[in-house]
Amino acid sequence: MAQTKKSVSEFIQDAFCPMVSVLCSYDAETICRKNNLTFAELIQPFCRLPSEVGYRDPSNNLIVLKNLRLEIKDFNSLPPQNTLAKKILNDSVSNALNNVTTNNEREIHSEQYQLHIKNTTPWFDAWRDCFLRISYGGDHEYLKNYLACVMVVSTSHLDPMDAFSKLVQQQSLQQQQSPAKLPKWFMPNIYKYFILLHDVTEGEESKAVSVFGDLKQQYGAGNCHLLQINSKRAGQTSSDINEAMNMPDPWRLYVKQSSSSNQKQSQTLSNKDSSLSDSLSNLTDLIDQELNLTTSISHPLGSFNTSISDLPATIDEGYDGSSTGNISTVIHGACLTLSDHDRIHVFMHEFVTKGLLPWVETNLKTFNEQITSRRGIKKIFSMPKNFFGGGSTSASKNQPSTTSTNLSNDSMEVVFRRAADLAFLFQHYELAYTNYHAAKRDLSRDQAPTFYAGVLEMCCITNFMQESATSRTYPAQYMDDAIELYTVTCRLPIFATRCALVSTEILKARESYDAAVQQFLKLSQEDSDLRGALFLEQAAHCFLNYRPSYIRKYAFYMVIAGHRFLKAGQVRLHALRCYNDVLEIYGKPNWSLAFDHINFTLGKQSASLNQANDAIRSFNALFAPNNRIQNAQQQINFFKEYLTVFNQITNSETILPELPVPLVENTTIKVLLAGHHKPQMGGHVSNCNDFDFDETREVWSDLERTITAHDRRASGTRTQLNLFTNRTHNQQHPIAVANETIRIELYVRNTLQVPLLLSEVQILWKFSSNGWKRKTSVSAESPEEWKEYTNDTATKQTDQPVECDILSDCIIFPNDTSKIELSLRTHRPGNLTILGICYRLNILVQNISDQTTWPYGIMGKTLFHVKGVRLNSNRRERLNTIYAVDNRLEIQVVPEAPLLHIEFSPMPAAMFCGEVQSCLVHLINTNTMHSITRVRLITSQPNLITVSSLDDTSLLTYTNESQSLWNHTLHQHSSVLTLVNHHHPLLANSTRTIRLWLHASNLAGEMNIDFLFLYESDVFQQPLRHRTVKHSSLFIITHSIGFHTQSESTGLGELTLPVQIDNQMTTPNSLTVNVQQLSCISKHWNIKNLSPKTPNGIRYGENLSLLFKCTHLENDNDSLQMKHIYLGNDETKTDQYVDISKNPMGDLFRHFISNLDYTHSAHRHKIIAPVPIPSISLVLLWQIAIANQLGQYEIRHGLHMISPKIDIPQTEPETNDTIQYELIYSSVVEHKFTKVLNLPVELKLFNRANKKFRLQLQLTRASLDSDPVLSSCCLWSGMTEQFINLSAYEHLSLNLRACFFKPGFYSLGNISLAIVDKINSTTVPIKSNIHNYFVDIRTLV
Repeated sequence: MAQTKKSVSEFIQDAFCPMVSVLCSYDAETICRKNNLTFAELIQPFCRLPSEVGYRDPSNNLIVLKNLRLEIKDFNSLPPQNTLAKKILNDSVSNALNNVTTNNEREIHSEQYQLHIKNTTPWFDAWRDCFLRISYGGDHEYLKNYLACVMVVSTSHLDPMDAFSKLVQQQSLQQQQSPAKLPKWFMPNIYKYFILLHDVTEGEESKAVSVFGDLKQQYGAGNCHLLQINSKRAGQTSSDINEAMNMPDPWRLYVKQSSSSNQKQSQTLSNKDSSLSDSLSNLTDLIDQELNLTTSISHPLGSFNTSISDLPATIDEGYDGSSTGNISTVIHGACLTLSDHDRIHVFMHEFVTKGLLPWVETNLKTFNEQITSRRGIKKIFSMPKNFFGGGSTSASKNQPSTTSTNLSNDSMEVVFRRAADLAFLFQHYELAYTNYHAAKRDLSRDQAPTFYAGVLEMCCITNFMQESATSRTYPAQYMDDAIELYTVTCRLPIFATRCALVSTEILKARESYDAAVQQFLKLSQEDSDLRGALFLEQAAHCFLNYRPSYIRKYAFYMVIAGHRFLKAGQVRLHALRCYNDVLEIYGKPNWSLAFDHINFTLGKQSASLNQANDAIRSFNALFAPNNRIQNAQQQINFFKEYLTVFNQITNSETILPELPVPLVENTTIKVLLAGHHKPQMGGHVSNCNDFDFDETREVWSDLERTITAHDRRASGTRTQLNLFTNRTHNQQHPIAVANETIRIELYVRNTLQVPLLLSEVQILWKFSSNGWKRKTSVSAESPEEWKEYTNDTATKQTDQPVECDILSDCIIFPNDTSKIELSLRTHRPGNLTILGICYRLNILVQNISDQTTWPYGIMGKTLFHVKGVRLNSNRRERLNTIYAVDNRLEIQVVPEAPLLHIEFSPMPAAMFCGEVQSCLVHLINTNTMHSITRVRLITSQPNLITVSSLDDTSLLTYTNESQSLWNHTLHQHSSVLTLVNHHHPLLANSTRTIRLWLHASNLAGEMNIDFLFLYESDVFQQPLRHRTVKHSSLFIITHSIGFHTQSESTGLGELTLPVQIDNQMTTPNSLTVNVQQLSCISKHWNIKNLSPKTPNGIRYGENLSLLFKCTHLENDNDSLQMKHIYLGNDETKTDQYVDISKNPMGDLFRHFISNLDYTHSAHRHKIIAPVPIPSISLVLLWQIAIANQLGQYEIRHGLHMISPKIDIPQTEPETNDTIQYELIYSSVVEHKFTKVLNLPVELKLFNRANKKFRLQLQLTRASLDSDPVLSSCCLWSGMTEQFINLSAYEHLSLNLRACFFKPGFYSLGNISLAIVDKINSTTVPIKSNIHNYFVDIRTLV
């Protein structure tokens, strides 16, 4: 809102100050030009009196004048012509925008908005002051008429007195000519003042004194003044010039030095003879043209790059006389000293106090006498008229003209007005109000509307200016009526505008913002775009002063003001300012349409002013992702305009602009330090080169730390990562290798309703060679190392250190997301920063004509903005939103190094439980210069993995010996496998193949094995001491067989091992599992097969029961013995046995026994220690014939290993053998299992004591499995518990029945017999004479 350092009263005093004309002779002007000034300009800075002065009113009351200011103008000065006046007003608004200070802001807080709005509008102040200064008075008022004329002649004139006489005559002729011409005078008898100007350095002082004496004698001592100036000569040397520049220059704020001012002077002199009525008509046309921009004028704002020095310097005074125009560099007052300044001050004070104020006193008294006498006469003549009821009707009066007052110069109303204007100019507001009000009372609207409107205007102003105005009610209705009369009836918008300017200041001072808004809006019609824009903006600021603030109304009227500024044409920067001020308000939700309108206008106008960044930013906001109201056609139109503007403003740009669409989802950005590896050996490459590979699992870091735990060279080396996402810890910079591919994956989203076409898509990067390693000396650094490269340029560059792959095109459908994968390679070490992507943007439309309007689209960029994980470790981080550092896009590039490719062929995808398969692992060194010195492998399940040479193609190694020694010791090996060592390095551009054996787990389901290959080279250095290749394989494990056993002691030195092998496949099939061999590995036991010869094939749903007997082995040297039992049906291979000790069987067995005791795991230890060997271990070999994809049968081998727990019988204490019992039954039974087999069993009891016992018999079911079908013990039928009384020496037989459901080898030992002790309520168990009872149930063929 318009604010100033001074009060409203001081503003009004400066707006309506006494006018004085200066008429100089040629010789006087010549003297003044030594100071680059005219005489009127010379005294202009001294026109405000620093002290108070006073005069007497007609009632002899002392009127004190405070801060009195006179407006001094040259006699020949006239209002500027129409074109120049319009340019001055436009310049005052335009130039004020360059001088705006940003620190003068106010904060407005509400529930929805937090705004910072400029508290001042200096452009409005400048326009208002300029408007009041160049506007001229009308015929109905005398405020802008000259009260006095100052005649100036120098002592250098040949006849000064004659010159004065001619000047007086010139002024009189001009005032008396008919019709009247400009300048206009306050009254016929104006005040004349005479100045004799004396040049001290050139004139004769005696002549000056003599002439001044004659002057006082002729015109009176109070009306004359001798003014001495130019006390020093103009500087000729540099020191004189510097001294002149150090002198105060009070004229710099007032002097007009421009070609336009010279043009104005020439025009005013050429049109000097124009009539007074014509000048008023021209003035009206001037304001009309200022309010209607029909004339096209070149304006500095038309070109954004126009410098301020090219603009014309104009006076733009504020309330305090300050100027906002350009300051001239010309030195003023070079011949004046401080004493000369004081003399001018004295002259002005004497002119006012001794000449002008006495003249004012005299004329006020004269006006008062005229008013008093005429009031008496009027009262006498009005009494008979009122008594007889006479008077003319309004119909008899002529219709008045709106361009004249219809009042003569000696009419009562004119006298009232003249007296009131004189009192008002000299701060006698009470007398002025009385006369204005009297004139208003005597006039009517229809008689003289212009005069009546002027009286109403001044009544309001004088009412406010009186000292008691605070207690009075401001007559705002008077000003409203005056504005309406000026606008509608009189059609004089210049005076209506003046009314509004003064009245709104008064209303704002009284905090009547509502009334001020109404007056601003009255004069914001379409007849004046510049004035309407300024007034609408002021009305908008008034809404902010409401309680509470009307923020949305403020925004609405600011938008309208911006629109009017655009229509004004030459002040487009102000239109941009208005739109920018409300952008934050309409940026809230539910204002999408208004927000789009503002951004669209800002984009177009910023582009026309060559403000490229602002234009692009505004257009980008049109395609914001949260805009859901725009339809497809509207977005196409926006894009058309965007393309047009874009091509206009980016021709001279050196960097690519940022495009609004598509939207990059920054959380999906992935950086992979590996390229696409194609199989070279026909297998599968490691899947760590895929973006879907998960490197965030802790298993990878654990595996890498296991390898490097005892490696001194790798100490201090961080864990190697190739894939960086938003889930990885990105505090450290990724480490890439020169000449290797870096891939970027991201997702982009199309938020528009039309499909987008991206072409020429590539990564936007920045690269510098400095800082990649520790410098040995600063002097060794070349300028090339500190040079920074980037492809963020509008033109293509050559000899770049980074090579980018270009994606030809990518279509993104409306409201859809698309994945983009890009890659690049660096050719030298340094620091690489991924900035974003650059591409050519276009849209796909169905209308071919629309498509051809922009066939090439626009080239721009989208920057990446990544942030780390949110921190939540302390209270400060929990209370605030703080994110960790994310350096995934700032890559450190090290010199070229070896690169290892891993390829598997073939890698099995599905296996049976316990199956053993092999695959080939190809180690490929792709580097052509450096070799790889060591490659090590570690897996997440080292007990299932072993390696061998390429020549070891067979899993099974046969021997003719059924019993042999384990020919090598079993040690607990490290889980780290060395594939390449220093003695046999992997040379450059070479391949090495090894065989990897995989042993499937005994648990069905999914089995995942993680492989970590760590390789080293002599060229590696910090921070890259080693590199890794990761691979994760998923295997589907299906059921094969179940291998169960339980050792039972039959006496000292003997064990029985019943073994049950089940086909556990879950789905019916025709596959047959063939059991090949059972091997016993032990130091103390030898095994023997007790089972008869049976078929070794086990189909779906079948099982195989075998019985083995273990005898104690005398082993003096404590060697590990192996005993192989052939279980196949091929009689030709009964003497061929598989040697379990040979690799890879030996390694798999060692892994098996190493994992029996988990406390001695070697997963994290490299120390080789002996493996604790169990008492007995059984290794079962089996095979399955299965058809492959080609229909050919292949044999798959499997391996199951168990270590049963051995309970060696110890010497037992003496037990109760009073009661003895045994079971009598058939040991071998053949039966057709069409029904259940019931085997009769006889239980014989014998009491050896001479006493009676009560026995408890329990037939329990103690099995290895809960399923009776799979049980190794029989199932008893009948009564399972009974009590028996056995007399002394009695023999007793009981008949029992055992039930069997399928063939097998069963135990009858699940019988419990005990003596019941009635006294102690306990039972004493009875042991049988025979330790075990077994029965062989066979199928009857």
